[in-house]
Amino acid sequence: MGRAGEINRPDLPAGRMRDLNAALHELHQEAGFPSTRELARAASLGHSTVHNLFTRDRVPQYDPFMAVVGGLALRALAHRPTGGSQEQALDAICARLHELWHQAKVEGSAQQTWQPPHSAQQIVLRLNRRNLQVLRDLGDVLHLHHTVRSLCPNTAEHGSPATGRLLYRLDMDCGDAILRVQTTGPLLLSALTNDYARAVAVERIAWSEQGFQGQLVRFLLDANATRAMRRAGRRGKRVGIRAAEATAWWERHASRAGLATVEVRSQPLEPVIAGRKARNPIFLQATRFEGLAVITDPTALQRAVLSGMGRGHAYGLGLLRLGQARSDVPPHRHASRALHHKRTRSSGEQQGTMERAARSDGALHPRHLLRSTLSSAANARSFPS
Repeated sequence: MGRAGEINRPDLPAGRMRDLNAALHELHQEAGFPSTRELARAASLGHSTVHNLFTRDRVPQYDPFMAVVGGLALRALAHRPTGGSQEQALDAICARLHELWHQAKVEGSAQQTWQPPHSAQQIVLRLNRRNLQVLRDLGDVLHLHHTVRSLCPNTAEHGSPATGRLLYRLDMDCGDAILRVQTTGPLLLSALTNDYARAVAVERIAWSEQGFQGQLVRFLLDANATRAMRRAGRRGKRVGIRAAEATAWWERHASRAGLATVEVRSQPLEPVIAGRKARNPIFLQATRFEGLAVITDPTALQRAVLSGMGRGHAYGLGLLRLGQARSDVPPHRHASRALHHKRTRSSGEQQGTMERAARSDGALHPRHLLRSTLSSAANARSFPS
């Protein structure tokens, strides 16, 4: 058992990141274990932002990190006598943590030579709405998150770009609840009860070395589009955005994901609520983005598909779905906003393959092999509404 107020440390391998995290926790101890909410108020940051500084296994953003370090240093100096000037002692603490942060950042950048996996898999479940566990999961996304985690116990929830994240989304199709789970690790169907799903399809996504440069695709994404509020020149709590701001959010993230947007439609969805019966439930604003885009960077797109886009991955947001563009869309219609695309494809351009297996009445059996330019969608012509 740790002391009251002590924050759990992440399990980190030997390296600069572990040194940085250890120094932050030691400073937290010297400051008397103030709560993350106290530190968040003092630094004008969100509570979760401060908590993530202590618990995440990645190099934190510099400004929030140093803001919290400054607050902890002031508290620590108040608990111990200083031989010299307090300002000099404060500068020494901040300089030490700054140097450790810089070393961790350099080490992390050197290790991020991204080698994407060549394949991933998705499991598509048509849920049995008469099952009690299904009803519980549909009633609270927090329960659904635990069920999804049981399918992939060995996949990190906050995975690195090299391994991909555990992603999922829930769609309603003509009254049916369809759960889609994506991971690069193994999927354990045995973790589900026998009647949890009425039908199961396992899809394998194979990526080509050549990629899909210049191809026109349809996309579908349910995301938590947010922006950080500014307080006294510092980043503060994140708030949801809509309309034009949400479209601008998609444009930025699509560009990073190797997509040149041709057209996009955004639609606000019902807010995602995790822990409905908890004292402090979590509310996330959700927005659906769908439209057409041209692939400009296949490697960046692969990273976005495997690692997700935006925030809220634990609550069913961020899974990007791609499909073939409709053949009746004239290329000249949006030529001013995106790259031209070729409308003729040779057999060598059929890059992706997808193996599907369907299960009914609890038994899995091979179904058929489908080929498409992009095979990350179960149906390349239509998305669930």
